[in-house]
Amino acid sequence: MNNQDILRIAMEQSVIDFNCSIDDFIDIGNTVVISKLNEGAKKCFKKPQFCSFAYYGGGLVASVDKRIKEFISEFINRHPDYSSFDTPQLIFLNKELEKYGKCVCHIAEFFLPDIEKHVEINNNVDIKIITEDEIPLLYKDDRFHMALGYNNDTSKKDVLAVVGYIDGKIVGVAGASNDCETMCNVGIEVLPEYRRLGVATTLTKILTDEIINRGKVPFYCTAWSNIPSKNNAIKSGYRDAWVEMAAIDINDAMKLLEK
Repeated sequence: MNNQDILRIAMEQSVIDFNCSIDDFIDIGNTVVISKLNEGAKKCFKKPQFCSFAYYGGGLVASVDKRIKEFISEFINRHPDYSSFDTPQLIFLNKELEKYGKCVCHIAEFFLPDIEKHVEINNNVDIKIITEDEIPLLYKDDRFHMALGYNNDTSKKDVLAVVGYIDGKIVGVAGASNDCETMCNVGIEVLPEYRRLGVATTLTKILTDEIINRGKVPFYCTAWSNIPSKNNAIKSGYRDAWVEMAAIDINDAMKLLEK
């Protein structure tokens, strides 16, 4: 598997998720499609998307409910592709979404591994690789929610983890969830007192290699504003691949604020 293979697999998954064609992401220009919950979509998608954008640097794809197709077509054609993800455009978009009880919520940056990049790891960190059957044992430790889902009752679950130890104490966990058939989502959390020691980079890199060796493509997702997480992705051998924006029910967004 090379970098081109990795990018192609990611785009093919986005084609399923956004109900479009791969050329829509490659060719320059904007595409608006009616959203559909296709077989093989990422497990985070439970119903057709009301309004979501995806952009790999070529064409911007908007997957939308038919009620707002005309509005979104006009909206995204007013601006350069990338600026549809920025304010004040999103403020204007949000006003329209509110008419349907929706709001802009998830704006995320996605990274894919660059297998040609050398990554420095901290050899002072002792490593243990945890397979799916053993992962529930990790749930006894409640400190690593950025790395683990702490849930075996849904179709989306943790399938692989790399645990780091220093002086016999657990200091961090990198976890992978089975978001779809071909790709795994990578999460990482290191205890505050052990940060800036290369632990996150070490665990992320080892987990990434383990996922690839199992024939899957790892992807790393973080908020645009999460500078430490983005820096870790880059240090761990990842590169910018695509961005997404999703609107959700306002009531669901309020529940997220309460957590």
